[in-house]
Amino acid sequence: MNNKNQNEPIAFVTGVFGGRFIVEPTNPAMVLPVNIALYTHPQPRKPLTDEQTIIDVLNKHFECVDDEYIKRAAKEIAAHGIKE
Repeated sequence: MNNKNQNEPIAFVTGVFGGRFIVEPTNPAMVLPVNIALYTHPQPRKPLTDEQTIIDVLNKHFECVDDEYIKRAAKEIAAHGIKE
C-alpha cells in the first residue's frame, strides 16, 4: 500500500442486522473475505525466512514446476546461504 492511500478507508459500516455489523467496501469491485480483520493502521509484517523468500521467487518465475520440487530447491539454496 502506498502512502497516498494509507489513510483512506477500505470499507464503511453501513448498518446492523441481527446483531452484526454490515460492512460495505469503498471499492465495489473489492471482495472482503469473511472474518477479515480491519485495522485503522497497516500492521507490521513479519519478515520471511530465507526459505520462504526463495519459495516465493521460484513460484513467481516457475509456475509450471511441481511445488515439492520448489520446496526442495529452496531448502538447498537456503542451506548454502546463497543471497544473490
